[in-house]
Amino acid sequence: MMELGGLIGKKNKILVGFDLGDDTSQISYCRMNEEEPETVSVVPGEEQFDFPTALARKPDVNQWMYGREAMEMAWAGTAIPVEGLLSLALAGEQIAVGEETFDPVALLALFMKRSLGLLAPVASPEQIEALFVTVENPDQRMTQVLAQAVSAMQLPLKLVYFPGYGESFYQYMLHQPRELWMGQALVCEYEKDRLRTYRMECNRRTTPVVVLIEEQTYPDPESRDRELLGVLQESCKGRIISSVYLVGKGFEGDWYQESLRYLCRGRRVFRGNNLYSKGACYGARERLSPGEVGKQHVFLGRDTLKANLGMRVLRGGTDSYYALLDAGMSWYEAEKECEFYLESGNSFTLVITPLTGKGSKEVEIILNDMPLRSERASRIRMKLVMESEQDVSVTLEDMGFGEIFPATHKIWQEKLRLTD
Repeated sequence: MMELGGLIGKKNKILVGFDLGDDTSQISYCRMNEEEPETVSVVPGEEQFDFPTALARKPDVNQWMYGREAMEMAWAGTAIPVEGLLSLALAGEQIAVGEETFDPVALLALFMKRSLGLLAPVASPEQIEALFVTVENPDQRMTQVLAQAVSAMQLPLKLVYFPGYGESFYQYMLHQPRELWMGQALVCEYEKDRLRTYRMECNRRTTPVVVLIEEQTYPDPESRDRELLGVLQESCKGRIISSVYLVGKGFEGDWYQESLRYLCRGRRVFRGNNLYSKGACYGARERLSPGEVGKQHVFLGRDTLKANLGMRVLRGGTDSYYALLDAGMSWYEAEKECEFYLESGNSFTLVITPLTGKGSKEVEIILNDMPLRSERASRIRMKLVMESEQDVSVTLEDMGFGEIFPATHKIWQEKLRLTD
């Protein structure tokens, strides 16, 4: 364990993985040259990583507290609590705190910025190079809200991203010894009234290696060992599981001894609660400085593109491939705008290459009623926007060729399906 006090005063940047839950949150951090992230404990000298995702306001002095202090003051009756900040921000309705109302996204931003104060022994918030906020389901609405909250924090961040727990699990495993994921790897997360599993599987027949995460949700086993055992047997049946990670408060205690004996037969089993925040840290470092293992693998999650999209272009008299959208991107963040010249005629070709083992295919786009012009005298502006993880909207506009061939600004619309 690294002594935080020894880092005071250092000027180098840090990368932060922020596990943002509706009930509790936690923060991990690392530097580019450090092998493993550290998770901040809210109690010095102990491994207490979680703190409540909550604020509390002292009405008489207009003072806000966050986390454990907020809940302690709320329980003492000296402050008005605001809990479930993530859900409130997603709902988007004004929040009444005493006689005043507040914007829920602004409250979420306040909580996140105050929480980053836990890093004070390491670095100031202004020294954060990248912030990866990992959440359970980063859909389009969630991503919009988180982006607004991070923007409101007004930090000079170089990189911001919002991975889901599945992707953070993938990044965590990618940085573990290979023997732990040469087969499949399994996370069992038991929180409140729900048990969820994430199973990581690598398809090593593809280049790069495609990594898939399968998610399953089960009813609360209510601390009954036999019910948990049934879930684990279903998850492991017919599969070579190299390692299993038990996360969440539900696994505290020793009530699941039969299940544990089953898991430990030929598998490595770990228990802890900071896998997602550490995985987010690894992901931030991988984005800024990709390692060899990361270059050899691509993560295809539930909300990521399953195919590469590009086009054939002529560069310096040589045919080449121009990448437009890359597999592994979150579909709701994937978009591209570019301009190109038609070689001749009124059509061009897009290339779709699925990463699921199927071969690539070419799709011809025909621009009907395109004005007749000489070769390479029609400049086209193209904008690609994903409508789902499979469907892409293509908008094309005739930009002409200077004063010789004025732009008509005619618009064409196409819709393509990346995978079957």
